[in-house]
Amino acid sequence: MKKFFLILFACAVFQIAYAQETPSPDNEAGESLDFVVTAGRTRESVNTVPGQVTVITPDDIAESGATNITELLEAVPGIRLSNSKNGIGVDVSMRGISSDYGNGKVLIIVDGMRLNPTQSRVTVNWDVINLSDIERIEILEGGASVQYGDNAQVGVINIITKKSGAAKTDITVSGGSFFQNEQRFSHHRPTDWGSFTVSGGHRGTQGYQKHTANDTGNGEIRGIFDINDAMSLQANVGFSLTNGLLASQLSKAQFDEDPTQNVGPITDNVSNSEILSGLGFTWAINESLSFDLPVSYNWKNVKWDFANYSYVMYRLTQMVSVRPKMTAELKPAGMDLRLSGGVDTLLAFGENKVTPDLVKETNFIVNNLSEITIGPWALVNFRPISFLGLNAGVRYDTAFFKADVDEWSGTLGGNPVTRPAVDESKRYEAFVYEAGITVNPLDFLKVYAKYGTQFKFPYLDDYVLLNPATTHPTQSLTTTVNNNLELEKGWTAEGGIGINFKGLVKFDANFFFMRIDNEIAVYPTSPTARYSVNMDPIERLGTSIGLNLTPIKYVELDMDYGFVNAEFTEGPYEGKFVPMVAKHILSASLMLHTPFGLSLGPDVVYKSEMYQGLDNANTQPTIDSSLIWGLQARYAPPQFDGNLAVLLTVHNLADTKYASMVYYMGAFSPTQGTIYYVDPNMGRSVNVSVQYRF
Repeated sequence: MKKFFLILFACAVFQIAYAQETPSPDNEAGESLDFVVTAGRTRESVNTVPGQVTVITPDDIAESGATNITELLEAVPGIRLSNSKNGIGVDVSMRGISSDYGNGKVLIIVDGMRLNPTQSRVTVNWDVINLSDIERIEILEGGASVQYGDNAQVGVINIITKKSGAAKTDITVSGGSFFQNEQRFSHHRPTDWGSFTVSGGHRGTQGYQKHTANDTGNGEIRGIFDINDAMSLQANVGFSLTNGLLASQLSKAQFDEDPTQNVGPITDNVSNSEILSGLGFTWAINESLSFDLPVSYNWKNVKWDFANYSYVMYRLTQMVSVRPKMTAELKPAGMDLRLSGGVDTLLAFGENKVTPDLVKETNFIVNNLSEITIGPWALVNFRPISFLGLNAGVRYDTAFFKADVDEWSGTLGGNPVTRPAVDESKRYEAFVYEAGITVNPLDFLKVYAKYGTQFKFPYLDDYVLLNPATTHPTQSLTTTVNNNLELEKGWTAEGGIGINFKGLVKFDANFFFMRIDNEIAVYPTSPTARYSVNMDPIERLGTSIGLNLTPIKYVELDMDYGFVNAEFTEGPYEGKFVPMVAKHILSASLMLHTPFGLSLGPDVVYKSEMYQGLDNANTQPTIDSSLIWGLQARYAPPQFDGNLAVLLTVHNLADTKYASMVYYMGAFSPTQGTIYYVDPNMGRSVNVSVQYRF
């Protein structure tokens, strides 16, 4: 609790800066939520978007019982989550993207500001945003490289925070198994000049696996200043502090014996500090023309303490983004025409420091990396008749990568070693385009088709092979600039249908075929060394289906199904399946709502078998399929008008033992064989939370 109040104090002393590209409407005022701002970077109806879109509303958040954003995303059709191997963090993917080489293909943005890091060993920090501070989350499945550029290869998750409405305070307190505990709050207040919001929170757990405790604190201040009826200045600053012990790798025998054991040194840990800030200007020039100018800054510092290998590693990354955008809404001959475009710029800087002296932390090996990206883009949306929509767009990105590595001299394994300095640079270029069609023969029906090309630049540490393993006595101390590494490129053809009939039936189905060339894979050479290479082409064929039924007032059924067939199409692994991709994933939940405020029901998740990570040849035993049951109950006393709710969530009711991350290291590190990473949410757990609004 002491840390919680320190967070509130720190939040108050930050200066304000940043906001989203398009303000969120006031849901509590009764405005419809049948729109999105993610697909075309401007507000439009869900029925006009040529793609599968999911919107998580404030009611969805309140009723979910989730303690963080990733728990919310688990129930979204098409989204796949996996725990990162760096100890803290969750990787998110879509459309059969494997955690082996799919990292970073889904763009994560908060109010239009990118969260995706520019280095592969630095994961998205989901805790930088407080759940109580979220107005809505929009998920766009499918490539969006034209709209957003890098990282939007297979989807976009846009988190939109509260910015309008009546004064309100939200408080949530929860606790549960493995000493899980959480406290969070959010206070929003309108003013004569605009509005402001302040929020903060803390979350911690001892972990399912022994010696894997971690905790996170976050805070944010946000304000909107209305200059006049047409202009507004929006700003915010937020921070997050995370610290945790690293989970160990287990052999199959150790996993089968006791998955909660930690056989590694319990002193190994990772800490993550992050600041998000920015400033945005919005100008409604007239009824048909608007201009946005957001500027954002992201500072992140990650520290790993590896006692087992006697070194400490720091990764400091900074990102500055400027994204001016112009939108014109026209009506030539009574038809709807929207033109939008802008120029996205990104400046990213990385300073990686490694010391072989764990105690003194002296004589650092310093590597400086940088990236400058410039990407002009344009989109056209045209509705010649009321039930027909056409859209097209183009984008051209140029990225400049540079590595400036200092000379280093020291002693490793008792031997004097000198590493020469490196000063290298490389330019990447990407041109992408898309076209789509949407047909709305009925108000509740949407049919669409879309074709587009996508791309992704390498991470900074993919381009320059700067690994902490270079400090290990068994490794040679060299620095390699990976000039042969190419950017990822590909294309997607997709189509689908969306039905939303009076809230009784909601059905979405998407079918896609995707090809990616030069997909970047990261392979280990030892317990700490790795290298990045371009893979042979990979093709994925799949579908994502979501169904929500409310046949009567007191019954609600949700079912989601995803199928992906991911195969190598050329090279030595032609015809082999991509590892760590389950062909079938099915989730379902049933909620029974009573008249006196109690809702309860079971949920289940099934995941089919898949090949072990890094087993491109498909020669090793597969990871077993899993069936995980859960239970949820929510009580909202009617006399509190929905402002008070108590939630009970039970995960893995049958205490099923399963492995979501298994890697075959034999081809790259014969002494390791197969290793298991224990899912921190694997065991049976019970969580109780209380939410109160006033």
